[in-house]
Amino acid sequence: MKTDDLIAALAADTAPTDAGTLRRSAGLALIPAALLVLAGVILSLGLRPDLMVAMGGPTFWAKAAYTAALACAGFWLLDRAGRPGADVHVPLAVFGAVVVIAILSGAVSLMTTPEAARVEALMGQSARVCPTNIAGLSLLAAPLILFAVRGFAPLRPALAGAAAGLMLGGLAATLYGLHCPEHTAAFVAVWYTMGMAIPVVVGAVIGRWVWRW
Repeated sequence: MKTDDLIAALAADTAPTDAGTLRRSAGLALIPAALLVLAGVILSLGLRPDLMVAMGGPTFWAKAAYTAALACAGFWLLDRAGRPGADVHVPLAVFGAVVVIAILSGAVSLMTTPEAARVEALMGQSARVCPTNIAGLSLLAAPLILFAVRGFAPLRPALAGAAAGLMLGGLAATLYGLHCPEHTAAFVAVWYTMGMAIPVVVGAVIGRWVWRW
C-alpha cells in the first residue's frame, strides 16, 4: 500500500475533528499574533506620519481590504485543509478570485496612468523593501500560529502550511499598511502580493514538517 493510500485510510477511520475547537484555536491565536505584528510595525518601522489623513481616503481602505481578504481566505482554507475530508475548493476559489481581481485592477490602473508616471506608480518609493518587510513581519507571528494549529490533521500538509502562510502574510500586510505610504493599485498588486507569497511558500515547506504523519 502506498503511503498516501495508508494516510487516507487512517483518516477515513478517524472520528471527525471538532471543527469549532480547531477554528477557535486558530482564531484566538490571531489576537496575540496581530499585536506582535503591530508592535513590530511600530517599533521597527514606525507609523506613517500622515496616517490619520490617509485613513480618511479610499485607497488606504482598498489596500487593507485586499490584504485582509487574503488573510480571511487563508484562515478559511486552513480550517478546511486542517480537517480530513473537509472540502477546500471554495476557499481556494475565493483566494484565486481575490488575487485575480487585484491583478486586473492593478493592470487597468497602470494602463490608464500617463506613460511618464507608470514607473512611479508601479515601483513607488519602497518596492525593494516592501516584500521583505511583509515577510519579516509575518515571521514574527508564525510560531504563535503554528503552535495553535499543531492539533490539525491535514491530509495535505503542504496545503495547510501554505494556508497558514497566507493567513499570516495577509495579517502582516494589512498591519504593514499602517507604515507604508504606497497606495497605487499596481504597486499593491505586485509588491504586496509578492510579500504575502513568501510566507505562503515557506509555510508550504514547513507544513510538511509540522504535520508529518
